[in-house]
Amino acid sequence: MLVRFIYLFFVVLAVNVYSQASLFILHTNNTNGALENCYCPDHPLGSIEKRSLYIQDFINSNPRTIVLDAGDFFTMSKKLLKDSLVCEAYATIPYDGILLGDQELTRDVKFLNTVLPKLESSIILSNLEAPSLSFVRKYKVIKRGGLSIGVIGILGGNAMKYYPKDIRDSIVLNDPVSTVNEIVKRIRPRTDVIILLSHQGFDQDQVLAKSLKGVNIILGAHSQTVPKEPVIINDILISQAGREGYYVGLIELKLNKYKKIEDHIVSTISMTQDMPDHPRIMELIKYFEDTTGLINRKKLQELDGKNN
Repeated sequence: MLVRFIYLFFVVLAVNVYSQASLFILHTNNTNGALENCYCPDHPLGSIEKRSLYIQDFINSNPRTIVLDAGDFFTMSKKLLKDSLVCEAYATIPYDGILLGDQELTRDVKFLNTVLPKLESSIILSNLEAPSLSFVRKYKVIKRGGLSIGVIGILGGNAMKYYPKDIRDSIVLNDPVSTVNEIVKRIRPRTDVIILLSHQGFDQDQVLAKSLKGVNIILGAHSQTVPKEPVIINDILISQAGREGYYVGLIELKLNKYKKIEDHIVSTISMTQDMPDHPRIMELIKYFEDTTGLINRKKLQELDGKNN
């Protein structure tokens, strides 16, 4: 009897210690190969060079944080050197999961096998049938601060529609709805929160949400949207974080002592010019500039000013 009392005491204590805790989710998408931006009027914000230290500092202050990316981190124009350098830059950020978008899957499989391990993160794409990529996971369960967070990832067929037929035919995708619902059924009993990384567009995510069961959040990409206000459909929070690395999306989930979501706060953090640069990423940028001779417009203007 005494043993049972002690056991119950510690169970109650554990629940009370957990209390109303928050889970923070930092999310990015559609970096499009932007190691940095030029800070010109049409590109006024930074990118990965700012993001990396911002995320590291945030995690230091908020350990119960997960970091996710919804794809299209490669360049839009198949600049393979830059694609490889972006993977190295991403490795400076403690991503818990990264989804492959259309810009990644349109690269040669041999190239993907060479550069994607440089990400040093879990790569998730649940509905990919072909090509076969041994390092791609169907889902991941993350343990963080007493919580279990399931992460699933899908690529929508519409994201491939403007590519040549031979590329479209080489990529085979299973139905997103049945894929997600099947995985949710499998992992829901052992997870507190389920997040879907989706690469198909903000409007398509809203349609998809109506057919899903058990998903808490959809973090999207492809349409490069910055929602003006939170969108909730079928009890699923849908968000996205713009393009070119300008922003980091931030979601704070407030959970009760039973680890159920009671409230959320959604915001978008701009990567402003006054934020510090990550030294390793600046090295990668210099290597790219020295190798290709390509320099961003702001730097060119500064060089012209010094030479005049």
